[in-house]
Amino acid sequence: MRTIKETPPRLVEDGRVVDLGAFREPFRELNLEEADIFRVKSARLRPLVRLRLKEWQHFGVIHPRHYLGMVIFDAKFMSVSFVYHFDRSTGRMSEHSRQAPGGRARLPETTWRGECAFSARGYSMQVENRLEEGYHRVRLEVASRGGLPSMRGEFRMLEDLGRFQPLVVVSPFSPNRPLYTHKAACPVEGRVTVGEEVIELDPSRDVCLLDEQKSFYPYRSFWKWMTFAGYDREGRLLAANLCHNNIGQDEIYSENCYWIDGKIRLTGAARFAYSEADMLGPWFIKTTDGAVDVEFRPLGERAQRIRLGPLLSDFHQPFGLFRGRMGRGGESVAVDDLFGLCEQHVTRY
Repeated sequence: MRTIKETPPRLVEDGRVVDLGAFREPFRELNLEEADIFRVKSARLRPLVRLRLKEWQHFGVIHPRHYLGMVIFDAKFMSVSFVYHFDRSTGRMSEHSRQAPGGRARLPETTWRGECAFSARGYSMQVENRLEEGYHRVRLEVASRGGLPSMRGEFRMLEDLGRFQPLVVVSPFSPNRPLYTHKAACPVEGRVTVGEEVIELDPSRDVCLLDEQKSFYPYRSFWKWMTFAGYDREGRLLAANLCHNNIGQDEIYSENCYWIDGKIRLTGAARFAYSEADMLGPWFIKTTDGAVDVEFRPLGERAQRIRLGPLLSDFHQPFGLFRGRMGRGGESVAVDDLFGLCEQHVTRY
């Protein structure tokens, strides 16, 4: 049975990952670059270790009429950022994306206090992480381009660790080759303007999803992922995060969980059933212990395929509505058309 442990002061000691599993709060010192992932102690390999590290911060803002998804991703060989807006009332989607050489994206060591940024001509995304003070502030300044509307504004995700337990997980791809992730679903406040439309974010109604990750993915990798969040009829914030990826012992090590009113419950392994030939068809997602059983009906999709010689990123992120249940017995709660995402990502990098 998976349990939540106290978080060690730092992730790596003397080249070794100090512990695996789920932890109570994000690590204060995320020194992944000190990990001896090649199991050969040599300072000369440190630059190669860094090249293998993939890092990102992703935010998803859920409003009754709108969804905003955005990321800053440092793959080391290249940097990627995107922001897209989906109008839930009209079905219209608008996206701005940029690619740049490695090093353009800036990611913090931890989200306790650190900056995350990506800038290009007519495009700026800045993240001020202040978990110590209970928030992440995102600033967008994206000019209109090729018929796409401008996207400008600022919002704060209110990650109060006293109210909302985070998902913090370290899992092994192989001995001493970790995947680190920190995820949360919390209220959000602020204002974003898309074209001429002003979107006011109300923390009593609207939710922001955070996905922070720092991982040493194998060259050939995949993941199937889902997340959603929203309030039920009793006013409780419900959310879930399930993933099936390269981690071999996924009954023991995974990022699978759900939240009821800010309290986290860990689950068994996740399994996804859908047609890869029809990403906009229904998805059926369950955990092996029966804790989560949901159906996902996409309303649209964000997709991108990047190929650079032997390197590949084939990305599909449909977004839409989830129905089903999570929890068991007397704790079982209905999931009734809550907005969220699924993702299939196949990589060679």
